[in-house]
Amino acid sequence: MERTGQIFRVLKQHNLDCVILKDPVTIRYLTGFTGDSTLFYADNMKAVLITDGRYAQQAGEESKLCRVMEYTQEEGLRQLAAAARLAGQAKKIAFDGFSFTYDEAKELRSYLPEGASLESIDLRYMRAVKSERELKDMWQAFKIADGAFERLLKELKAGMTEIELAARLEYYMRSLGSEGTSFDTIVASGYRSALPHARPTDKAVEIGDFVTFDFGAIYGGYHSDTTRTVVMGMANSWHKEIYTLVEEAHYRGIKYAKAGMKGSELDAMIREYIASRGYGKYFIHGLGHGVGLEIHELPNINRRGDMVLEPSMVFTIEPGIYIPGRGGVRIEDTVVLTEDGAKSLTGLKKQLLEIV
Repeated sequence: MERTGQIFRVLKQHNLDCVILKDPVTIRYLTGFTGDSTLFYADNMKAVLITDGRYAQQAGEESKLCRVMEYTQEEGLRQLAAAARLAGQAKKIAFDGFSFTYDEAKELRSYLPEGASLESIDLRYMRAVKSERELKDMWQAFKIADGAFERLLKELKAGMTEIELAARLEYYMRSLGSEGTSFDTIVASGYRSALPHARPTDKAVEIGDFVTFDFGAIYGGYHSDTTRTVVMGMANSWHKEIYTLVEEAHYRGIKYAKAGMKGSELDAMIREYIASRGYGKYFIHGLGHGVGLEIHELPNINRRGDMVLEPSMVFTIEPGIYIPGRGGVRIEDTVVLTEDGAKSLTGLKKQLLEIV
């Protein structure tokens, strides 16, 4: 899907002569081009993808509204130099500085016309509000992830290793149509479930363990992100206490999410609730993050989340409690914000599941 026209509005809004972008995700969002190693140049007259022979044909096929300019290292026509030549006599030039290395930014500046200014611009905010087409792809990604997890649950038993479970879950997502995994799948059991970003190991899951699964599928370039925690065997009083607290915090996160508030405000509400129950120091990360073409994007739902939430924004709500040396629980849904509140994109149940 091409949104190239949006860049011309950005130029006018910021009084820019031209813009040079390197971030492949932003380029994909604006042009539909799915490759990498490419620059995007735009002024008020033209939009150009500057790429090499590996991607020239692909760029032409995927991005109908952009001119494709091919450069070759052999001819000494460097990508950055090509972008600077397109800028001509431009005086006010923007680039997405976060995606350039220091040396690349320095080299680009050396090619620019004398007297030209180079300023950094971050266009990732443009992806925060999702279109109906984007939401459709995201719904499909969640459908794939849900189906894979439900299949895995039918096979889950004590003695299986975290690595085996992660591999099976990833295989099932692939077999159901996922283009890949949104991130390295997390499976953490027992005391390791207290590690929010634990990598799967050869530890076998045991009766009495919490087992946390954090996983995501990709469809049409769009990611899903879901976390579920189960208990092996019958839950004891401690399992039920911790799980019920996180489940209630998760419920409140979805209930309280409203257009017009900031992500930091939503984070504070749930953080205060968990603290009021005596577990504040065990909630050690933000409440959530935006999801889309990247697994982590705007809006931020944490202490630094200063973006005002709007309808059609998509973000996670993932409170967690982590007791070092003992175990932890995280429940995560990705939601889309509507005029009437937040709606979960996953169909998986959230009630405590005992694997017996």
